[in-house]
Amino acid sequence: MTDPLFAAVEIDGVLKIIPPTAPAVPLVFDSPHSGLTIPDFERTVSDELVRVAADTYVDDLFGFAPSIGAPLLIAQFPRSFLDLNRSVKDVDVEMIEGQWPHPTRDSAAARRGMGLAWRYAWGDTPMYGRKLTVKELEERIETYWRPYHREIVRLLDETYAAFGKVYHVNCHSMPAIGHVLSPDPPGTVRKDVVIGDYDGQSSEPDFVKLVIETLEGFGYSVSLNVPFRGAELISAYSAPANNRHSIQIELNRKLYMDEETREKISGYDMLKANLTKLGDVMHDYVACQS
Repeated sequence: MTDPLFAAVEIDGVLKIIPPTAPAVPLVFDSPHSGLTIPDFERTVSDELVRVAADTYVDDLFGFAPSIGAPLLIAQFPRSFLDLNRSVKDVDVEMIEGQWPHPTRDSAAARRGMGLAWRYAWGDTPMYGRKLTVKELEERIETYWRPYHREIVRLLDETYAAFGKVYHVNCHSMPAIGHVLSPDPPGTVRKDVVIGDYDGQSSEPDFVKLVIETLEGFGYSVSLNVPFRGAELISAYSAPANNRHSIQIELNRKLYMDEETREKISGYDMLKANLTKLGDVMHDYVACQS
């Protein structure tokens, strides 16, 4: 039975929330980059190239969340269209026709072409044949960014109000090898999993240690904060001193899919089973802490 603390929510083409099917615990999961539904927008690349950066299957790999008492928030659109793990200040102003009338900040991601709206679909292939208008980006922010962030804040706040503590798990995947758009040098061979705690700023150390040691116990190689320490969705809404903890998990795609065809490979079921076990470990930890 669905826990009364939460309810199912769906905004067609934008997001959906799968509520807990077990008694709630102070855990919230979200998958901001697994969406594959392409909005109607003008671009110069194929649908396939729009989707190539997506964290394909991550929403399914972490689909155990409701069964352990945690809501799962899922974005339905591709990250290259609008990246939910960016601040609204991470605008690449060179992409905008005229002057962007809202605050911006120096953003390494935007400089690489991976800001709020991506300059490139992938590699050095431009997404657009023209600059975006101010109105176009403003409408994307209002239609896609704000609803998702409003819902993650609501889920975190409601969980915190119920338990006095919340643990947020922000779920992602990564290419096996570093590339021209990534913070690590092209050709870098990555670990199986990268855990990000914003360089120690977004979570209590014991929760991070638990996750790393559990994954290593399954035989995975794990890195902490290298090359991904986490971004907006864990930095903006965490406050460990106030018992609000967030971590980012990046799964190496070589573990579960062919990066060329996007098809699942034989390791998929094992990874999913191990992540479900990780979820059980998280559940027991947060239940004891609450």
